[in-house]
Amino acid sequence: MFLILVFVFSIVDSFESVVDTAYTKMYISEGVVVTVSRYEDDVSDISASVSVVSEKDIGLMNSYVAPDLLSDVPGVEVMKTGNFGRADVIIRGVGNNGRKLGFLVDGRPEKMAIYGCAVTHTFPLHNVKKIEVVKGPLSSLYGSGAMGGVVNILTRKPGGGDNLNFECDYGSFKTYNLTGSFEESFSKLDFLGTVQKNSSDGYQENSASNTDAYQGNLVYNINGDWRIENYAKYVEAYKQDPATVGDTSTPDGYQNYERSAFDVSVYGEMDKIDFQTKIYRTYGYHEFSDGWESKDRIDGLNPSVRLSFLKGNETQGGFEFYKQYGNRISTGGEWDRTVYEGFIHSEQKTSFVNLSGGGRYTYVRDSEGVFSYDGGIVLKYNDTRIRGRIGKGFRLPSFSDLYLLPVSNPSLSPELLMSYEVGFRQKLSDIVDLDIALYRMNTNNFIRFSNGAGQFENIDTLIEKGLETSIGLYPVDWLKLKVFYSYIDRGEKTQGVPGQKWSGSITFDRDIFEGRLSGRYLTDYYAADNHTDLIPSYYVFDIRLNVKPKDYLSLSLGIDNVFDEYYERYVEVPGATGLYSMPGRTFKIGIALER
Repeated sequence: MFLILVFVFSIVDSFESVVDTAYTKMYISEGVVVTVSRYEDDVSDISASVSVVSEKDIGLMNSYVAPDLLSDVPGVEVMKTGNFGRADVIIRGVGNNGRKLGFLVDGRPEKMAIYGCAVTHTFPLHNVKKIEVVKGPLSSLYGSGAMGGVVNILTRKPGGGDNLNFECDYGSFKTYNLTGSFEESFSKLDFLGTVQKNSSDGYQENSASNTDAYQGNLVYNINGDWRIENYAKYVEAYKQDPATVGDTSTPDGYQNYERSAFDVSVYGEMDKIDFQTKIYRTYGYHEFSDGWESKDRIDGLNPSVRLSFLKGNETQGGFEFYKQYGNRISTGGEWDRTVYEGFIHSEQKTSFVNLSGGGRYTYVRDSEGVFSYDGGIVLKYNDTRIRGRIGKGFRLPSFSDLYLLPVSNPSLSPELLMSYEVGFRQKLSDIVDLDIALYRMNTNNFIRFSNGAGQFENIDTLIEKGLETSIGLYPVDWLKLKVFYSYIDRGEKTQGVPGQKWSGSITFDRDIFEGRLSGRYLTDYYAADNHTDLIPSYYVFDIRLNVKPKDYLSLSLGIDNVFDEYYERYVEVPGATGLYSMPGRTFKIGIALER
């Protein structure tokens, strides 16, 4: 049926010259994204709810790890134990330390193989160009884990000539950050290398951290239509775990991480045909104060092709193969798993409607197969966009779910999530735009520990309903204001997910000055299910000011929690679940040099 509709609309679009010009007026969108369809697409043309943290936004925020930049995004909450350490992302109430979300770097999955979680404090900031957040399932394109949404961290690519940059900032609690980058171009070869070190004594007892990170990007331009890209990363991270609120014992927990990643991608274009192939490896070594010691690795291959033969149509397909390894060194235990997947996705665009849809089949030996899918529609009239989307996402049980407890359960089924969403985008005038999304998600087979059985079982279900709104105001070209509101109803499953969140920012960029004031207010927030153990509502405002007196020199001042508000956040991580008090007012000053 979908292919029939694609054919019909391609014929209709060939006669678009007879359509009244009122239908073909271009919608002024927020920009181009790549995560939703794996290729560049305009935000106004897609049925999914997407938020983007731009390069400009990143330069005006005081964060130290990439996931922490998402604190103001509507529909997203970040669980933190402090300024450093973990920054676990929840999208529309779904996250579970990243297990139920797709965490990508340039489209490559990057998770710990044993737990299936994202080690968020090993995602450094120093080479990040922007972050795209897709809210709702996208397993049809990214497979297991992209069940509740996707966070795609896009890195800077070389090609800007010969550059040398150095940044340094210092602030409260003896916190410092040093970053250096080097970019060089040779004929057809471009290279970008970055090094970062940050360290902090922490804002309370046993909250220190230290991270060393190295990244490199290499691009070889074979010709105008073909290129090879290589990315490599190595991160060493040490962090301490402070005590939860009310815990009077002396905290002494710590965690050591080594995470690395390497990939090679080939991109090519031939008449109406695009090729992508990525081969990758991620590796980790973890050592914790409770005696845990482990290694893990994921090796993967992901080729795909996109065809553009019909007018307004783009259809892509491919397969993915990856193998996961886990080795629990501390108490013994080795596991491996090979996953085979095939997918197809198609988009048909006309002057007044866009259709999209696709599916993926996932097969694991000695386990049941999973079929995931999504379908979307965007209706276009002048500056108005009405969109609808349905999607099925899934997550394969991790090695920790299957085997780590004394009573293992290798018969666990994949977790499943169905999402239904409608949205409305409207440019109200030349200076105001509005976006509204309503959604409902039904889940089943969610994996939860059963006290009676002493093992993990598929016994959890959840129905979620929510609303997200955003308003953008652009009165002059150097000033931008944004206000966001999120509401989520999870029934009795209220633990750790704020029911309501207001956030917003004011950004300016004029002459040698640029700055950003951002704030968020959280309420209807509980540390337990059934609306019990209420966490006090709180507001937080942060500010950043950059001054560039010379082309090669930039100075900065950052203040977090400007009004020194006391507040607590709920965090759910293995061995450290509970409420954590957050830092009061903190300062940092910085200098950046560029040649």
